[in-house]
Amino acid sequence: MHSVEQNIEPPSTTLRLLIAAAKEKTERQDLLDSLICREEVGCALTSRGYSVVDLDVAPHDLDNPSSLFLRVANFQDVCVFNLFEGFGSQPCQEADFCELLEKKGIPFTGNPSHALRLCLDKWALKLRLRQEGISVPWGICITSSYSSISMGEKKWPFPLFIKPSREDGSVGIDETSLVQNYEELQEQFQKKLPQFPDGLLVEEFLGGSEYSIAFLGNDPYEVVGVSTLDYDRYPALTPFLTYKAKWDKESPDWRLCPEDLELPAAQKELIIGTGAKAAAIAGCKGYFRVDLREKDGHFYVIDVNPNPALTRDSGFARQYTKGGRSYEDLICHIVNLALKDHIKEAKS
Repeated sequence: MHSVEQNIEPPSTTLRLLIAAAKEKTERQDLLDSLICREEVGCALTSRGYSVVDLDVAPHDLDNPSSLFLRVANFQDVCVFNLFEGFGSQPCQEADFCELLEKKGIPFTGNPSHALRLCLDKWALKLRLRQEGISVPWGICITSSYSSISMGEKKWPFPLFIKPSREDGSVGIDETSLVQNYEELQEQFQKKLPQFPDGLLVEEFLGGSEYSIAFLGNDPYEVVGVSTLDYDRYPALTPFLTYKAKWDKESPDWRLCPEDLELPAAQKELIIGTGAKAAAIAGCKGYFRVDLREKDGHFYVIDVNPNPALTRDSGFARQYTKGGRSYEDLICHIVNLALKDHIKEAKS
């Protein structure tokens, strides 16, 4: 791992960037954010000489992808800037879309389909990381068969944290996600399992600071930055990031703000090394983020995010531009990574 260096190349005169995003009726801010991001990414690319076209991806496109690729086939020299993160009711289709691009040999930014699929399945990812020696919180996955579990006999390590096992963007995480006893646990199972039938991930809650490492690259990775969220500074707020903390500016939890703090060198090296190893195990490429949380001086991976927000005011962009680089540089860098990886794959 090393610090990010400039890797910005001028665009090909014939290259067309298709910026893909979901087209669906929704009021969810996390889904609407991709359209805001598409506009900002498009402006950044246009300012650097790229030819840009919006590519709307609707549910029927993935049911019958031939029409989607007829639209793509209109362009000879093309790369997809992928901001498609599935649909509200089918987040897994983010991986389906990339798998289609892979089969057609079309270069695209961000992570490959297998990494997207694994990272979305939080239980499978946890098992894989644990198998490879990465520290993760104790946890189990509960499906509709939860009623067969003897809640009174099981020694649960309260407090526990509950989140949907197949969602991202903190969907399904609110102030009730932290439970202190069996009664609260049962109540949340009954409330949330109907909403998230793919299952709930129940984990030991880690009460220490949270660390987010932003990466660029196709392994070896480049470290964009490390941010820290010290929840002790916000005693009146929830000690974790809820959906509202990320997406609702009117929520009190919106005040929770990661900072670029100076960390002891050995601690920073450990955090970055653990994050990079977790990302490599997940098969990450392009740009992504790994989140860790601390307990008693030990660091645990709690999430690998293969689709971090890329708006100008996002944490990822803030970390990248902190050293004087521009948002436009970041977006072009991501395109170059996709094109170089595509050429490498074609030669292999």
